Amino acid sequence: METTEKSARKSFVVMINLIGWMVLISASALGIIHFHECPVQSNLPIYLTVIGAGGLLSMLFMYLKNTMDDCLLARFCSVFILILCVFIVCWFFAGTYWIYSIYPPSYDVTNTTNHCHRTLYLFAFWFNNLCVLCISTLLVFFAELVAKCLQAREMAYCPYSKFPVGAAILTTGGAIVTGCNVENASYGLTVCAERTAIQRAVAEGNRRFTAIAVTCDVKDSFVGPCGACRQVLMEFGTEWDVYLIKPDGSYKKTSLRDLLPLAFTPAHLENN
Repeated sequence: METTEKSARKSFVVMINLIGWMVLISASALGIIHFHECPVQSNLPIYLTVIGAGGLLSMLFMYLKNTMDDCLLARFCSVFILILCVFIVCWFFAGTYWIYSIYPPSYDVTNTTNHCHRTLYLFAFWFNNLCVLCISTLLVFFAELVAKCLQAREMAYCPYSKFPVGAAILTTGGAIVTGCNVENASYGLTVCAERTAIQRAVAEGNRRFTAIAVTCDVKDSFVGPCGACRQVLMEFGTEWDVYLIKPDGSYKKTSLRDLLPLAFTPAHLENN
């Protein structure tokens, strides 16, 4: 069952990556092919060419980074990806202005100075709108994940340590399951927030997860899950996004693989 789920997940990721490559290649190709066919807004072909090439380059460097261990080259890739992503975001906003500055354009090629190629413009228009829709959806999910994580911390039962912790897990189906630490007078029976959340999620029938947010009362640094919780989370996949949240809502993004390198996983038992 787990092997089937992992195969389905990998197939889905591969499909999404292929779609991304195809869209970005199409953007660059359309920009180059119709480079001089939008005189009313000459920046539009340049926009598509650059954002397509920039997206392809960032994906290429992400793949390269994921194949390397923590080394100087991997850190260089991370810095380069960050700079490239900042540039792409700024370029995206510029492109949005150029697209809407001529909306709706004329597609009449006989109007030599005031037209834009139909395919070029419509691709740019829908590309930007779909990107905005996807980003907005992700932001809504992330904002809800952070909010529920902070709310869960308020429910913590910690009369001994006075150290409340909250966790919120995002399932692949879009549901958010929360948990808090529950202490016990017999200290060894205390359950961490992350384990409370994962156990609750499993009890509700969930087996596949994409992200977890964790928060506590520490204000001057980001605090991650304890070693035991990292191992428990690793039971359900290595590619989790982990968001470490401060009380003010600021966050640091990492991954379960980075938090627990060389981890023991179910795959080791399957290969035995």
